[in-house]
Amino acid sequence: MSTSELLVTPAQRDRAVEILQEMYADGRVERVEFDTRLELALKARTRAELNGTFDGLVARPVPTYVPAAFTRPAPVKRYDSQGRGLGTIAHWLGYPTFFVGPALIVATAGKENPAVRKHAVEALNFQLSALAVFALLGVVTGVTEGFTGFLFPLVGLVWFVLTGIGGLATLLGSNFRYPFTLRLIK
Repeated sequence: MSTSELLVTPAQRDRAVEILQEMYADGRVERVEFDTRLELALKARTRAELNGTFDGLVARPVPTYVPAAFTRPAPVKRYDSQGRGLGTIAHWLGYPTFFVGPALIVATAGKENPAVRKHAVEALNFQLSALAVFALLGVVTGVTEGFTGFLFPLVGLVWFVLTGIGGLATLLGSNFRYPFTLRLIK
């Protein structure tokens, strides 16, 4: 079965009528010709019959599908600058203090500002998860007599990069969440 044998939808007929009306308004078809073509478009059952209403006219073809309505993509949700500075510091305090710095920010500034608390809690949960991974890796390395010790630099690199990305994302205003994180503190 070719596409010209497929039945047309009411939306396709309506679009054909719109195009014919545009042509009539532009003066490309006379009133009698418009009435004839309009009647053909409204009676068309197949795509071939519908497209036949435009024979001899130079115009856009009738689409063989119903065009989807255009929707704009949702804008990136940003929040105001309140809390971004301390939120960034909470993430980056993981470098020198591991989990202690984010915990202090949760305990102090986090009580006053919910945006700072959200970022500090995320940083604290990530640092605690990283500490647990390092401790577990240390135990596994001890049990395997140093065989898995090569994983320490790899895990350390992932920790270093993700801590930096968390701070940068917060500084730029996004709602960053660390992957592979146990969210123990709410």
